[in-house]
Amino acid sequence: MAKETSQKIRDLRHAMKNAQVDAYVIPSADPHQSEYPPEYWSGRSWISGFTGSAGTVVVTSNHAGLWTDSRYYLQADMQLKGSGIELHKLIAQAQAEYIDWLCKTLKEGQTVGCDFWCFSLAQIQAFDKKLTEKGIRLKDCGDLLESFWDDRPEYSLELIYEHPVKYSGKSREAKLKLIRAEMKKADTDFYLISALDEISYLLNLRGKDVHCNPVFMSYLLVGKTDAELFIPAGKTTEAIKRKLADAAIKERAYGEIDRVIESIEPGIKIMVDQSSLNAKLALKLPKNSIVNVTSPVMVMKAIKNQTEVGHIRKVMEKDGAALVRAFMWLEDGLKKSKKISEYEFAQQLGHFRAQQELYVGESFDAIVGYNANGAIIHYRPEETTSAQIKPKGILLVDSGGQYMDGTTDITRTIALSPAGPEIKKQFTAVLMGHIALCDAVFPEKTKGIQLDILARQYLWKLNLNYSHGTGHGVGFFMNVHEPPQGFVTAWNQRGQAEMLEGMLTSNEPGYYKEGSHGIRTENLVLNAFHSETPEGKYLKFETVTLFPIDTNLIYSPMMTRQAVSWLNAYHKEVYKRLSPYLDSKEKSWLKKKCVSL
Repeated sequence: MAKETSQKIRDLRHAMKNAQVDAYVIPSADPHQSEYPPEYWSGRSWISGFTGSAGTVVVTSNHAGLWTDSRYYLQADMQLKGSGIELHKLIAQAQAEYIDWLCKTLKEGQTVGCDFWCFSLAQIQAFDKKLTEKGIRLKDCGDLLESFWDDRPEYSLELIYEHPVKYSGKSREAKLKLIRAEMKKADTDFYLISALDEISYLLNLRGKDVHCNPVFMSYLLVGKTDAELFIPAGKTTEAIKRKLADAAIKERAYGEIDRVIESIEPGIKIMVDQSSLNAKLALKLPKNSIVNVTSPVMVMKAIKNQTEVGHIRKVMEKDGAALVRAFMWLEDGLKKSKKISEYEFAQQLGHFRAQQELYVGESFDAIVGYNANGAIIHYRPEETTSAQIKPKGILLVDSGGQYMDGTTDITRTIALSPAGPEIKKQFTAVLMGHIALCDAVFPEKTKGIQLDILARQYLWKLNLNYSHGTGHGVGFFMNVHEPPQGFVTAWNQRGQAEMLEGMLTSNEPGYYKEGSHGIRTENLVLNAFHSETPEGKYLKFETVTLFPIDTNLIYSPMMTRQAVSWLNAYHKEVYKRLSPYLDSKEKSWLKKKCVSL
């Protein structure tokens, strides 16, 4: 029988007493600072019942709280109900405001505990500085859940597999050569990489250790002429072993990373990214050996090469064709008065994508929000509790696929019956902002925070706004959320990251009215060359996602001539590119959806 949340909190407080800590912090991360961790590291979800991808639980002797951002306020309210865990609403996304709370709540001389495996060195240094100023101690007390999490999932035993060069566009040897050039510039002997997506990208390998993200548990230590891959036993085939050996990569047991790091001698220089390397390993390195850098793999991965770009354009075509069939299925079912739940439609999205070549799985759990559920920004319909979709109101659908030749992420909001003027104006303001960002021309290295306002301006004119970022980087058969770039309002990594040619980013403004409806329009855009001037290079966005936008929700008086022209041209391109994949009935359906204004 599963333990109740209250019992888990009591068990944790008993473990805290034994560890001599007055507060314990449980993050969403794993030892690799993953946004979506393997199930083994899903302790925050397990102890709280909150399943959102971002959140931190803090437990003291008399309080249990969850800190999460505005994307998850409604979800957290529902999932924490009756748990005894209080929701603390973050003011700024991704900020550790729980540390400020601890500084105000605890007394001088008390101790905050956490597992240093699950926090980066940069985080631990920042926490320690703030807490020390208040006379509070920070202690690495390890994983306190281990002693009472009886049904904890095991590590995945799934095999890793090759991501062929015909898709990736560059061999692992070529990628490692570029990394060694960066090591030489930094005058270092080694580069320790712990981010799972970076290791998968660098080695042209993929795995199944994380839900929806094709990565595998590992560390990679790159030397000047060879490298060591630390990976759980039994996950590589003989063919993969040979290919790694050909690239001078030695396979070692995952748990050996500890001992290897401890054995590094003083005087050896090791390159790390302190924002992603966990504090447990970082603090085992000799004090003067660390050379901190922004990960060159992260930047390399974000800039898609020409082979990847070619595949991205093609993968959007087959993904769009799958969506045509899925939305036709929905329309037909609703016309026949068939009962269709949000969950069932989410399953059908995966079903139709799975019919496409090179499909691997979803890039995230589909968000299908009918009417009021559309206002829950990261809503995930469950089989037993999801709403029935009826031919009335509006439906928000955010979904994506993982293919060997690319990753997709698209949101459409559709009318299931004639919409009123309020919803139409909101939808049109979102669409106008989406188009304004799509149509931007900007100097290379413009920062995401400088472009975000383009997507919000028409909503602001209606005194409306949305609380999430406008866009995030997207991987190539990789994590659907990929740093460093994004369109955001915060002066964080995504806001400060420069927009460079070849980056792939989502453009997804929205509006959400609690208890009523949600609206979001999302396409992926590719940073493409626009022009070269004496002042420098200018870029533009190439919209690569292909699926019609519902014109039934547009309030025509708000549309400018430029916006109408953009939408008509987009719909013409959608029909041209998707129709070769469709039969006559499907083409007819698509033609009606791609009408000109």
